[in-house]
Amino acid sequence: MRSVTRAASAALVSLLLAAGGLSAANAAPADEVPEVSAEELSDSSSLLALINPSIKLPEEDYHPKGLRNVAGSGDQLRDEAADAVEDLVADARKAGHPLKVISAFRSYERQQVLFNQYQAKFGTEYAERISARPGTSEHQLGLAADVGYSGSKCELHACFGQTPAGKWIAEHAVDYGLIVRYPEGEEKTTGYRYEPWHLRYIGTEHAQAMKKLDMDTFEEYFQLLVENTEQGDQAAQESAPSSPAPSDKEDGAASQEASEPSPTPTSLREPEDLMVLRFLPPFRDWAFGLSQ
Repeated sequence: MRSVTRAASAALVSLLLAAGGLSAANAAPADEVPEVSAEELSDSSSLLALINPSIKLPEEDYHPKGLRNVAGSGDQLRDEAADAVEDLVADARKAGHPLKVISAFRSYERQQVLFNQYQAKFGTEYAERISARPGTSEHQLGLAADVGYSGSKCELHACFGQTPAGKWIAEHAVDYGLIVRYPEGEEKTTGYRYEPWHLRYIGTEHAQAMKKLDMDTFEEYFQLLVENTEQGDQAAQESAPSSPAPSDKEDGAASQEASEPSPTPTSLREPEDLMVLRFLPPFRDWAFGLSQ
């Protein structure tokens, strides 16, 4: 089922990128993109897990392992993300920016309460721009943190991006494996308005690769990883040596067994077993086998 999730996610991301006028297809040479496995792109516990308004966590009750308190905060993150945020906050303070963690991990139930509050106050359309529906929040991954100044009028507001701390974060977050997940001007792609305070941990290698490739959104980068992985899988299949022809055997039983038709490999699918998502040009076709 994981391969189905990866293909479906990739198809949805293609639509999101097109809606925002973006394309990852020719964004970078393959040797500039870190190699990842298919599992890293489909597992909810992966540092590269992608969720957004269009891609929901497969398990409503998903609860990440390895959560711990972030130093100086009552909030929790997964261990690697907590280390990164702690280091970023500490270095920001050394640079004269008194940052603090405002929010981090949230359960499905907590996100439900928050979304319902926004929905009641602002209506569904605006609530969906400023808050994730339960099951689509990066906070449930344990990899996202909201940061800001204590008591600042720009706390959790777009103007935070214009503060000295906001500018410092925009420049240095990648050094800690963090990205500003919802950048300015990318609402059509990410599904959310500009949030310069929302940081997502994806690891230093990938955060720096995004910066080097000049990619503003994780959706764009995720799509590139998917395409590179598919190309790698295809190349591996094409380069795999063909099975040697069976040798003649005098044993009657062996000859009879060799003459029987070979079963269809489980990795291959007949056309009728494929689900195909088709889009009008310039979108590509996506096809993936349904799990048995």
